[in-house]
Amino acid sequence: MTRAVIVIAEGPSGRFKVSGQTARALLALVAAMKKGVTALDVSSWAYRFSAYCFELRHKHGLAIETLREPHEGGWHGRHVLHSLVTIIDVQQAGNEA
Repeated sequence: MTRAVIVIAEGPSGRFKVSGQTARALLALVAAMKKGVTALDVSSWAYRFSAYCFELRHKHGLAIETLREPHEGGWHGRHVLHSLVTIIDVQQAGNEA
């Protein structure tokens, strides 16, 4: 049995609820503040971090900037949350594995 995270938050478009990896991504973005988050920072659990950011942007109206940071062999994205988000509640829900 695994435990999924459910987050209820208040953002620029009002109250919203996210669950699973998207909820964990939101918590990571809020905790990182202006430092932002890279996929490497959350690589132990977020295999599609940019997709979770996409959902937060487009379904919940959050302003999340993706900065390009060059490195040897290319670049990676650093996602920075610019919207004011208040976390109202964090819950654990049981899911059958």
